[in-house]
Amino acid sequence: MEAIWRLGSLGLPVCAPLEEQAEADVVVIGAGITGLTTALPLVEAGQRVVVLEAKGVGGGVTGGSTGNLYSTLASGQAALRRKWGDEVAADVVCARSEAIDDIEALIKRFSIECQFRRQSAYRLLTGDRQHSDHSLNDERDALLRAGLDVASAEGPGLPFDSWGIRIPDQAQFNPLHYVQGLASVLIGMGVAIHEHCPVRRVDAKEGLVQTDTASVTARHIVYATHTPKGISLLQAGMLVSREYAVAARLRRGEYPEGIFWLLDPFHSLRSYRHGDTPYLMVVGEKHKTGEHEGEHYQLLREYLSSRFEIETFSHQWSAQQYSSPDGLPYIGRMHGHDNLYMATGFAADGLVWGALAGRIIADQILDHDNPWQARFASRRVTPGKSALQYAKENATVTKHLARDYLGTERIDSFDGIAPGQARVATKSGEKLAIHRTEAGELKVLSAVCPHLKCIVHWNPEESTWDCPCHGSRFDTDGEVIEGPAYRPLSRSEGLG
Repeated sequence: MEAIWRLGSLGLPVCAPLEEQAEADVVVIGAGITGLTTALPLVEAGQRVVVLEAKGVGGGVTGGSTGNLYSTLASGQAALRRKWGDEVAADVVCARSEAIDDIEALIKRFSIECQFRRQSAYRLLTGDRQHSDHSLNDERDALLRAGLDVASAEGPGLPFDSWGIRIPDQAQFNPLHYVQGLASVLIGMGVAIHEHCPVRRVDAKEGLVQTDTASVTARHIVYATHTPKGISLLQAGMLVSREYAVAARLRRGEYPEGIFWLLDPFHSLRSYRHGDTPYLMVVGEKHKTGEHEGEHYQLLREYLSSRFEIETFSHQWSAQQYSSPDGLPYIGRMHGHDNLYMATGFAADGLVWGALAGRIIADQILDHDNPWQARFASRRVTPGKSALQYAKENATVTKHLARDYLGTERIDSFDGIAPGQARVATKSGEKLAIHRTEAGELKVLSAVCPHLKCIVHWNPEESTWDCPCHGSRFDTDGEVIEGPAYRPLSRSEGLG
């Protein structure tokens, strides 16, 4: 099922795939909030800009996000303060607040219909107040020291006992409608946006970006792809996760207004209205990409049903997150290539980081000063704050390589794969990703991820093949959905 944001999708002028050689000053890979925010100041400065999008505009992580815009971090301001101290924690709030203001200003400037509203964000505890394992004292203090207004929240409009803190003047919108509106504006300004146009190769030395059907040469290349494509040292320390969302209609009761973070241990609630029809959504059930346990959508449905009177469930979707080892995003020029730019490590806070990243990268390309360029520099080295996660993630990669290559079951035929089932197995010495559709069609691919040769795992919630090492994901035909891989999973030669 698709994300709820596609209700009443605005639509765009035709953005056909690139079919001929092109030249540009800047080629942006990715038409989400990062890529389109990057493109806008560039074209306004007279740059020739081409945008290449593997799906449709906003069809990646932007269109699978919560639509929540907030100055703090979903993981909490106190944790950021403990790692970085008061100055950096305050800078994060200031930079993110400016990015939200920039989004609001663009919405007003271009009259983008995306239901932008200022709302409060809540950080709440639930359950037995006498035996709560959580304390919000550190969080309240960290928010105040970062310059945010904070108020107590008792009974903030939820039909169950909850209490905590309220942060006013945050915001919500429809993220897909926002980037579709931006895309329409950019097309009107002369930006060439090409949808359904996956990039297969980038040659930084030649300034060349190749797709299946053509190529673009440009002086600057921007990876607005949530993680840089190809091989990057930063990927070795990145924690890659998936989180799930479910939307529902209520039988009765009020739809809560605001951003609600429930520390139980963690769920996010918000409402959304399409026309006269309101919806309630819950986000949660995070796990490492490629490591799947449990029925995540069902658990979210049970979560809502135990707290609200549900009439029907309407939508379900998921999104990917890349968390940096030191807790801050990497934005700007990549190591070793002054003409390559990236933005990654957004964790669960990507909409605001994406808007900020677009402005920082555009300013770098235009050689303009940006007050946040140094703070979130992609070439920074922070071993004291990063070493632990680097060690953990490299140990995880080693574990998967050893276990998946040595422990994969061996089969002689595909007869044991029933309709609707999938598995990874070794046949005739080849590691295979095997799936039989509900209609009985057998699809056999190489199970070796083309990025760095890890073995993919089946994700039954999404019917995808996911790499547990660096987060590349593939559909049942092998095509890349997201992640650092350029190429699809190769097809197995023989089915016999």
